[in-house]
Amino acid sequence: MAGRFLVMILCLAGMAVQARMLADAGKSDYVIVLAPGAIPAEKSAAFELQEFLREISGVELPVVAESTGPAIRVGQSPEAARALGIADWGALKPDEIILKAVGDDLYLAGDRPRGTLYAVYELLEKEFGVRFWTASATRVPKAETLKFPRPDIRFAPPFEVRSAGYELLFRDPRFAVRLRNNGHGFANPPELGGDVQLLGGVHTFSENMPLIRSDRWFPVHPEWFAERDGKRIAASQLCLTNRELRRELAAQVLERLRRHPGTRYVSVSQNDNHWYCRCAACMEFVKRNGNQADLLIDAVNEVAAAVKKEFPEVYVETLAYYYTRTPPERIRAADNVVVRYCTIEADAFHPLTGKSNQALLKDLAGWRRMAPQLMVWHYVTDFRKYYQPHPNWRVIGPDLRTFRECGVISIYEQGPWNGGGAAADLGELRAWLVSKLLWNPDQDAEALIDEFLVGYYGPAAEAVRGYIDLMNAAADRHPEVKTDCYAASTEAWLDIGTLTEAWRKLEAAYERFREDPVYGPRLAIAAVPAGCALVERHDRPAGIDTVKLAPELARRMKEAGVTRMREGGTSPEEWAAERIRLNSISDRDGSRPAVAGDGPFRAWSIGRIFPLNALGTELFWEEDGASLVGKAVRMPNTHDRWHVVGKMPVSGRFDLYADVRCDSTVPTGNAVRIGTYAWGEKKEFFRDIPASEIAGKRYRTVKVGTVELTSDVSIFIAPVVNPAVSSIWIDRIILIPKGAGK
Repeated sequence: MAGRFLVMILCLAGMAVQARMLADAGKSDYVIVLAPGAIPAEKSAAFELQEFLREISGVELPVVAESTGPAIRVGQSPEAARALGIADWGALKPDEIILKAVGDDLYLAGDRPRGTLYAVYELLEKEFGVRFWTASATRVPKAETLKFPRPDIRFAPPFEVRSAGYELLFRDPRFAVRLRNNGHGFANPPELGGDVQLLGGVHTFSENMPLIRSDRWFPVHPEWFAERDGKRIAASQLCLTNRELRRELAAQVLERLRRHPGTRYVSVSQNDNHWYCRCAACMEFVKRNGNQADLLIDAVNEVAAAVKKEFPEVYVETLAYYYTRTPPERIRAADNVVVRYCTIEADAFHPLTGKSNQALLKDLAGWRRMAPQLMVWHYVTDFRKYYQPHPNWRVIGPDLRTFRECGVISIYEQGPWNGGGAAADLGELRAWLVSKLLWNPDQDAEALIDEFLVGYYGPAAEAVRGYIDLMNAAADRHPEVKTDCYAASTEAWLDIGTLTEAWRKLEAAYERFREDPVYGPRLAIAAVPAGCALVERHDRPAGIDTVKLAPELARRMKEAGVTRMREGGTSPEEWAAERIRLNSISDRDGSRPAVAGDGPFRAWSIGRIFPLNALGTELFWEEDGASLVGKAVRMPNTHDRWHVVGKMPVSGRFDLYADVRCDSTVPTGNAVRIGTYAWGEKKEFFRDIPASEIAGKRYRTVKVGTVELTSDVSIFIAPVVNPAVSSIWIDRIILIPKGAGK
């Protein structure tokens, strides 16, 4: 018995002595073998591996076509198929990767076109500690001696298409590919594996890459467009019961596919508004079959049938969005239709499985039954204010696991895609974290966050982690607050003491490392969200001069490359100028309203409390000497859109007033509609204000009514289309706690 143990010990010792080295003291016996039939992405994989191994060890392994010695063999080849037991490379799942040591050789391969490239990045991360933090910050450990790695990994990502919608990724295709992004919004060249595009993008009825151009078709076929209040409207949805319109939709889709050979997905999706058709035929269809989703799917199925005849490999995508979010009752999507479920109404700080999101989860489950395959458009930022604290850190992973369980094949995690950059509440961390979880949602998000913080913020990691923990705890203290992806303020869930503590914690770290060329700039922008929230609060703490702070924050954002602070626009400089102006005004904008008497009230300039949508087209923010704060909103009375809509930073029962006026020479009829909308209940309350009450150059304070404000309720203001009124002007919103004032 003792002799047997001695033999085993000697054998193990011999194995240790014989353990292969990949690189040692500037030398290596290894080469990188790239088969002659390699595709562009496999060639890139070989040279990426060569470059990083050289950076790590100082040794450059030759890239060769064949070798009889020890080798790292990259890409699909007959030899790799034999060694790995692959009978058919075409049977691999989308983007599947294989990393396996066989004898003295290491095989890195995967599904074409991207799998091999992803396998190389997996090796660099798992075996050699490389980290791709941002496009300009990569961690490459140094080591003279590298042991020959012996991985045995075969992995296929659960989502065929993965898109982390962050500008920080869109700017640099190579960085995006290193984090395994391959879909919506990315334009990856063939040498980086290409991408999976959705032809048309989104809202293709008559908006983005329109299939039915309103400027071409509305003059000759107004009946193809939605009817509202007895009138056909060009800037609306389409009339989906119109058979001629359906035939033209199909013809346009086929023509688009002919111009773009190789397309896998084509979008046939509703416009980005609520104005679905209410003509008699559409209303009768909905009444007979179930809901608006039944009508949508019936029309898209007809288009998909035409597509299948000529392009059997193509899938037709459409949206489950706003009024079509609830799944159809009768009509099931065809087998070549993909439904993209949109979570825009979700409570952003809680997962879809949480109590506040049960309606969305139920709809998602319903779509799973009524559609053969699903995509998801998920919203993971605050589009109204990219820069605002948005503690949804613990939601991203659980939601992705929920989507996987529902069989979702494609995910677009829409973040600050068009200019928010690093200012978007630790945008660098978010882009990295979301990408990592899209690739493998089973990873521990908290561990990933800590890994990034240590790697990116170094000695200041604890301060940034402290900020995240403070925001999470503040949100936890207010589970009753439902915050969506268009939050106007932090006031409902974030107390001023916690916000101030978070700001001072981050600012102290910045001051400590201000002169450090690496950590100084990173910490400067990390403190921006807390700083911006402080500047915008009405309950600002003593000792913080927000008038001086605003331009300092704008400077930091500009230096970090931030170009816009919300989805619709606003540069850092514009934001700072506006905050200086507004913060120089009393927290109660304008003078005390007569309706408040001597009692309590809250009053806000409309531009201070609400986002201004359609700015410069259907809404204008203009100087106005009659306004109490010097500027007011003007809306031409040519539409009835809710371009002024938002949630208030207070909850409770109030009498709602507004300071408004209108331009009218013959004031007849109604001029403006003001009211509230409860999103969860889909319940609307409003009052139409007659033009005769508010005509002229002087603002009038009008009472809308008694309202119950919660985090789920928005106030809206919109024109009432009336030829007797040219424009309406809105100065401020006034709230008086119920029972106070006149």
